[in-house]
Amino acid sequence: MRIEEDKEIICGINIIEAVLNSRPKSAKVLFILDSKSNSRLKNISSKAQSCGVETTVKTKDFFSTYCKDQNHQGLALLCNKRIEENESLLDKLLNKESLLLLILDHMTDPQNVGACLRSAAAANVDAVIVPKNRSCLLSPTVRKVSSGGSELVPFIVVTNLVRTIKKMKLSGVNIVGAEKNGKEDYKDIVFGKKNALVIGSEDKGLKKLTSENCDSLIRIDLPGNVESLNASVACGILLFEFVRKI
Repeated sequence: MRIEEDKEIICGINIIEAVLNSRPKSAKVLFILDSKSNSRLKNISSKAQSCGVETTVKTKDFFSTYCKDQNHQGLALLCNKRIEENESLLDKLLNKESLLLLILDHMTDPQNVGACLRSAAAANVDAVIVPKNRSCLLSPTVRKVSSGGSELVPFIVVTNLVRTIKKMKLSGVNIVGAEKNGKEDYKDIVFGKKNALVIGSEDKGLKKLTSENCDSLIRIDLPGNVESLNASVACGILLFEFVRKI
């Protein structure tokens, strides 16, 4: 089967449900594993058919070829690729009176990016922002790990992250960076109406210029013997502290 450049096959129940609910017109063909059958798969199949999406049964060989190394759960969908937003969307968001943004500073692990997207969707974040270069962008793995979150939160790719942060600050956005040795405990931070949380890369944390352009740097004190948290775990904790206080 030939897959056109503007289309892709995504795998897994949650992400496929999210696509059918949020942008059903982009869905083209639903593939179901012939040896798999349960009520949830049947409900998704019915949903797809009601949206005019072709549904077909495939063997294990098909899933081994097109869903390699993915936990497909017996389900795959051929659909239009999710479009990564450009900076023009951010310009519109900056006009809002209240705002919660998540910035991923050169995060490269698709598992972490996907987990951050899932937390962002749960926290009702307005958008996730990443730099174009040396970052993990929207990939099938990111979308699968996000469990549908990638379909619910705009994913904005910017050319220059520091320049973007400076523009956000001019629009009244409070930029809060997460660092292991941040000066303020995250529980003590005071938030404004417009806020952006910055999470650094898995191995190096925030870039020096990114850190220097944050309005405040916060930390999560750990009572145990572990030096730091996984980036996506820290992201989830801090986002819901924002939600609790805003």
